[in-house]
Amino acid sequence: MGEKPQTKPGRQVELWHIRSADRADCISGSHALVAAEICFFATSKSGLGHLRRAARIAGRLRQNGARGLHLISNAPPHGIPDAELSVFSSIHLRDRAAMACDLPIPGPKVMVLDTVTVPGIETLGAPLVLVLREAPDAELHRFRLPDARPWDLAIIANPQTHWMPSPTALNATKTRAVGWIYRPCGPRQGAVSPRPTVLVATGGGGTADTARTLYAQIDALLTRARNIAPPFDVVQAIGPRAQAFGHLAGADRIIDPGPNLNDCFRDADLVISTAGYNSVLELALTDTPALLVPIPRSIDDQAARARSWADRLGAWHDASDADQSAQWLAQQVATPQRRPPIDLGPSGEDAAARAIMALG
Repeated sequence: MGEKPQTKPGRQVELWHIRSADRADCISGSHALVAAEICFFATSKSGLGHLRRAARIAGRLRQNGARGLHLISNAPPHGIPDAELSVFSSIHLRDRAAMACDLPIPGPKVMVLDTVTVPGIETLGAPLVLVLREAPDAELHRFRLPDARPWDLAIIANPQTHWMPSPTALNATKTRAVGWIYRPCGPRQGAVSPRPTVLVATGGGGTADTARTLYAQIDALLTRARNIAPPFDVVQAIGPRAQAFGHLAGADRIIDPGPNLNDCFRDADLVISTAGYNSVLELALTDTPALLVPIPRSIDDQAARARSWADRLGAWHDASDADQSAQWLAQQVATPQRRPPIDLGPSGEDAAARAIMALG
């Protein structure tokens, strides 16, 4: 993708990518871009959700005429297609603690933060936007800005009827639910395989300890299911963020789906997946039955999400009743049944982009 990242010695700064069409906007070095308009901040060491929403909203902003769009992330944006990243004039790598104090974009008009707070961001003067997917009510205090500084806008990335925090909980001047933010899914491709394929998507979320617990649960589940089901193949999808966690003992094949995990979801016979925001929405758009296996996250209640979506997507895995999950999986292998895709309504990036542009 693009050029080799340029790093300035002694600083936690890296200019990841500058589109050739925007090269005139860049002054030499990894600093000092002119005509900056909107700057997105995302943390992406453990997953793609923050980056995905930022890219979708930025893409709609560009369609609506915005040009100075910049992304600051604490990890390389692996897993996001180049076509989506190309909406950004620049992408910079920063530790979260340095994002505000070493801001590479002089004078952005609006700063958009996805499910994160950045130390010192409240002192920079520009309007501040929080993009927040559903979060436990007890954790909302973590998104309040210091010194009683309110968010100028809080964008809630789900329908208002699903979850809506009170403006006082976030201390936001305006709060707007825009609907689910997701990328579309096309029709199923390829021939049906002679043996059912179970795709296991273990995600990049959590810690190494979380991954070990997750892998042990899934391996035990696969062993139980294989004892009672007709033969099936297990394909594990592992992206860059999960490579260090190793792989399932029960996997027949390992793949790196790159930016196309949603296509893998669509083309599998069955999916076993963690219950992250992106994964659940991309599964919902397919007709593939799924078993959701929640993992613990500090500001994301995957267990609640798995329970909420289980009946529509297939089932969810309760670690205290593993036999039930194995029976469900075996039944799906023995008698494959697709399910109706779920209508999520219009993706919320358009409403989000219009709300951001109204601040300018």
